[in-house]
Amino acid sequence: MRSQTTRLGRRARAAIVVAAVACHGCSLSSMAVNAVLPTLVNPAVYLSEEDPELARAALPFLLKTIESIIEADPEHRDALAFANSGFVLYASAFLQHDAVLAEWEDYELARDLNNRALRMYLRARDFGSRAVELKHPGMSARLVTEPSTAVTAFEIDDVEALYYLGGAWMLGISLGLDQPALVADLPSARALLDRAIELDEDYNRGSLHTAFITLESVGDALGGSYVKAREHFERAVELSEGLDAGPYVAMALGVSVAEENRQEFIELLEAAVAIDIEEEPSNRLLNTLSQQQARMLLSHVDDLFFAPLDEFDQDESGVDEEIQ
Repeated sequence: MRSQTTRLGRRARAAIVVAAVACHGCSLSSMAVNAVLPTLVNPAVYLSEEDPELARAALPFLLKTIESIIEADPEHRDALAFANSGFVLYASAFLQHDAVLAEWEDYELARDLNNRALRMYLRARDFGSRAVELKHPGMSARLVTEPSTAVTAFEIDDVEALYYLGGAWMLGISLGLDQPALVADLPSARALLDRAIELDEDYNRGSLHTAFITLESVGDALGGSYVKAREHFERAVELSEGLDAGPYVAMALGVSVAEENRQEFIELLEAAVAIDIEEEPSNRLLNTLSQQQARMLLSHVDDLFFAPLDEFDQDESGVDEEIQ
């Protein structure tokens, strides 16, 4: 009996040791992830990249790696926050960017790319919402039911989270205007961005003002204002010292096209193309992509606007001369 008890005791101790080693392994794994994550998900490495295709190829693998970390640790706030910002970057810099480039040559491809971008924005929104929920329990529900009141809980250290969560939500809505349930969330996205700009209006050298150009460009029916979009454009240019091509392209696409202002459209895009991207290395990737968009849009001016009246007059004059 004593021998059996001894064997049982040894087995129990062995089980405890195995469990302890296993837990220690988990702890080491978590420690390793926490140690490497800040380096792994350094956004500056991507945003300063001079070769957009290199960033395009690398980012999906990184995003799936981050999702694997979240799968193993669903409450890893840093991983959730990066998934939010990373999916926004991928969707806007590559999918939606490519959709704009493809629109005139391959409508179906452009539609498919925009649909993919929409799904990525919503995935980004969900990750961002989970990250915010960990810091502010109950916030996800309140953002839907009482957004204006809910956002007052956020402080200055929440601005980046507000920017990416609100941005993901707003960009998703902009691509899903035919989905009433999604459009109904516009007050939530606006409240997040309103609070962010209230707390730190010069965040990231005017990035919030650039976001508001898009937000205000949805039109009067959805609470937008082209007048306010112009105000945000002026402030975005001021804060970025004219070194960010993004506000120029956003203004041209969102406001100039809607107001049928051909001359302004051309001037804005030419200003975007004229920016020396090496003067702002930290924004090299997005400036490169914005300039690609600007050049493409300039080549399609006649597809977006009627020809100026003086061109019609010249054409008619030529016809009259031929008749005579």
